[in-house]
Amino acid sequence: MKKLFIITVILLTSLLSFAQKGKTFPTIKAETLTDKSITFPGAVKGKVTLIGVAYSKKSQENLESWMQPIYDTFINPPKSDIFGSAGYDVNMYFLALARGIAKSAEKSIKSNMKKKIDSKLHKNVAIVLGDVKHHKANLGLGAKDDPYFYILSPEGKVLFITYGKYTPSKMSALEEAIDEYSE
Repeated sequence: MKKLFIITVILLTSLLSFAQKGKTFPTIKAETLTDKSITFPGAVKGKVTLIGVAYSKKSQENLESWMQPIYDTFINPPKSDIFGSAGYDVNMYFLALARGIAKSAEKSIKSNMKKKIDSKLHKNVAIVLGDVKHHKANLGLGAKDDPYFYILSPEGKVLFITYGKYTPSKMSALEEAIDEYSE
């Protein structure tokens, strides 16, 4: 009984450190497909930020279903709509968590991603090397088929989380959350 209580306390304590609403996004070092080193959340502070994370082949495929809609909405929206709106002023990154691969395989992975992903998105796509289990735990990632999306405040706190394959309703929820937190 005592052992169960201790395990429960440890699990609850560790859950509180996950990337969750109201908590600061965990520190993650990455490199974009344009070879720029970036550290989250520090490098994106000062502006609302949308970060999509994938950590398996299937979640990467599902994350890719979001790329064009997110690009068209947040990265390169129409210059203005009929109401004169200039679109969103947010940072946007897609993070691919790569298993603890050898440094020699890093170039191959990056090269394959550059070929597969539209070049207009290269500065918004970053590879995270290292301990995937550590990042998975810190981000509170669940099912490995799901990409996860986090909206961060200008201070780097998690404001909103969604996950899964792209759907218009999930995209609407992201837009509504960004509208709410960008005001």
